[in-house]
Amino acid sequence: MKVPSGEILNDKDIELLKLMAKYGFVRWSDEPFKLKSGIMSHVYVFGREDLTDHPELLIAVGRKISERVWKIVKADGDKRQPCLIGIPMAGVALATAGSLFDAINSKNPAQAICYRIMRQKLKAHGAHHNWIDGRPDFKEHRYIYIDNVITDGGSKIEAAANFENDGYPAKELDQIIFIDREQGGPQLLVKQGFKTPEVIFKLLDITFVYKELGLWSPESVKKVEDEIAAHQFAHK
Repeated sequence: MKVPSGEILNDKDIELLKLMAKYGFVRWSDEPFKLKSGIMSHVYVFGREDLTDHPELLIAVGRKISERVWKIVKADGDKRQPCLIGIPMAGVALATAGSLFDAINSKNPAQAICYRIMRQKLKAHGAHHNWIDGRPDFKEHRYIYIDNVITDGGSKIEAAANFENDGYPAKELDQIIFIDREQGGPQLLVKQGFKTPEVIFKLLDITFVYKELGLWSPESVKKVEDEIAAHQFAHK
């Protein structure tokens, strides 16, 4: 299916989007949600219990993430093991999904995608007092951080300080955004000196598919389009 961004989604992509609608990974609400950016929106991107409670969605999401990770790594012939770091909390489940799918399906599980955990807050007890469990090893690993969604990029900028604190050069790392709300977040990150994020899906492509499949009403999709047009951050 050809979508508004110009991309052509294959059958597996369409089935993934159906699962995301079925389990509420992307959710419409008549009562708008308040986003971290401060704007109100009728559509919210979850990727939390909707993902971890439903293994078939976890597997499908993991497949898509695995594909994108290896695309990044192979583009420049990097032989290091890819290592995902999820931005808390939704990014943690995505990193787990990508790693588990790849380990199960890899011909060489020892070199499959691995992952690390980033904390929401520092611990005052135990053996690890860093934001990320594990010191960076750039000879062995290609670090890629991942998050479920981007609006204005605020959570990625906040997380960058934690990466830097633990010795990871945040602005030089690759990053994967599962869904771009198309409100200027990736452009703002680039202006801040970050690498251009790898976006897996764009929100208007998703809502277009849901309209075509009869999962969302044309009126709901139009409201999302109007919201996105009304709240653009890249030019502010």
